[in-house]
Amino acid sequence: MQQILLVDDEPYVVDDLSISIPWSDLQFEQVHIAYSGMEALEILQQHPIDIVITDINMPEMSGLQLIETIRRRWKHVKIVLLTGYAEFEYAKLAIEQQASAYLLKPISNIQLVEVIEQLQMEINREWENWSSYHRTLQTFREHLPLLRDRLLNDLLQGRRISPYQLAEQMDKFSLPFTLEAPGAILVVRLEDFFQQHDLNSMILFEYAIVNIANELFQEQFSIWSCKDVHEYLVFILQPKVPLSANESHDVHKQLVQTAYQLQKNVGTVIGGGISVVTTGWGIFPDSVHGLYQSAVSMIRQHIGNETGLFLDGSESAVFPEIQTLQSLYEPPTLFHLFDTNHWKGIEEKVLTIITELKKRNEHSPEHIQEAKHYLESAFYYFAHKNNKLLGDIIGNALLEGKLLHTPDMLQEWAFDVLHRLQEHFDTERKDIRSVLIRSIHDYIDRNLNYVSLQAIADHVMLHPVYLSKIYKLETGIRISDHISGVKMEKASYLLMHTPLKIYEISSALGYSNAHYFIKLFKEYSHMTPQEFRDRSN
Repeated sequence: MQQILLVDDEPYVVDDLSISIPWSDLQFEQVHIAYSGMEALEILQQHPIDIVITDINMPEMSGLQLIETIRRRWKHVKIVLLTGYAEFEYAKLAIEQQASAYLLKPISNIQLVEVIEQLQMEINREWENWSSYHRTLQTFREHLPLLRDRLLNDLLQGRRISPYQLAEQMDKFSLPFTLEAPGAILVVRLEDFFQQHDLNSMILFEYAIVNIANELFQEQFSIWSCKDVHEYLVFILQPKVPLSANESHDVHKQLVQTAYQLQKNVGTVIGGGISVVTTGWGIFPDSVHGLYQSAVSMIRQHIGNETGLFLDGSESAVFPEIQTLQSLYEPPTLFHLFDTNHWKGIEEKVLTIITELKKRNEHSPEHIQEAKHYLESAFYYFAHKNNKLLGDIIGNALLEGKLLHTPDMLQEWAFDVLHRLQEHFDTERKDIRSVLIRSIHDYIDRNLNYVSLQAIADHVMLHPVYLSKIYKLETGIRISDHISGVKMEKASYLLMHTPLKIYEISSALGYSNAHYFIKLFKEYSHMTPQEFRDRSN
């Protein structure tokens, strides 16, 4: 329900309007009356007015002064300005700038109701847009922890994100982190006490631990957390005040002390033990993946099955000399790219793997074999997913080929397999589509009198929209144009070789209206059907 305010220094005008129009039928909860601009402003301060109808020519405060004030203080209010012929041109300019509508006096109730209903529609649309925006905003806020979690996991796994895109995402997710500034990582492993509980309890425990960490670190550090693939809680910490070379040691000491306090508080408040690992400083975000791998390695190598340990990896952590091939396993994986038939992306992924292999000072034979086995697994996956044997496509000789000793040899082999796969499935897809087109044309030829896109789609068991897209892609014309062309060719044959009347031919081709058929045939042949028949004979 809405509220309206009627303003005019002539009482009989607003009094008459308040009585003569069925406001309740127009869904107005309350109708307010003011006999001056100042009185109108008082009412606006006290009530949630939606629409104001005001005269333009009033003493003390004119209608134009009134709407200027309303526009400053109540921007949502719709304003209808009443004006006489004498002020029309002057009012029109002001109206275009500030008012929602204007009416010339004397006004009719019908005319006023039409304007009000139009304004009500605008108000409803604005309210719907506002509600939709806030619902979307609410949904975004509800999913914000998950969005932050996923973004940090991407960084931990070494996914390459451009600085611009990362900065944009962090701003959107309200993450106050600075690019190219120092950051450290803290990893928490929940021990046996927590593992004995069900999933819902674990979620609450993890939530509590993250809250405790936020309380402890938030004064000195920006903090961002997630749950990683190992079920660890991972925190990335960045000093709120930029670090100088002399301060980094002291700030790291404070970070370690706070992390140790986190371990103690979790044991005291929740009653369960955790193991904690901290890392040294690295540049955010470039060092995030390396620091994280270092922390996970420390848990695996130095903690193992022991529980409740605390390790500071700032001095003892050394990045392993033998590292995994990061590009093999970071998203998007080859398997995901094959799922979407993204051949360009697949080639770029293979080149990224080869480039990483070449950057190593010594090309480890095991790394090359690791990459080859990974690529083979993806090739097998794609072939089997498409109900084919890989050996049948590329040949056993290539599949069981010689050992690959260098990245260049691996690249040559991989691209040979890729090109054969792509050529095979492209050819197969074209063959399948050729069969589909022939099936469509055959159906159209046999059912000209009642053919339709939906009937064709049902016949070939495809969605009509997808069918239309495939047909246009393969033939270069719309399926409706083909149907029309076939019908016109059939009409030409019947006109030349049968004595059927025009309306009989029209009916035989599925046109219920002979005049419409004649119009289409003339567009096709530049002659009416009768002219075509006469000329043919």
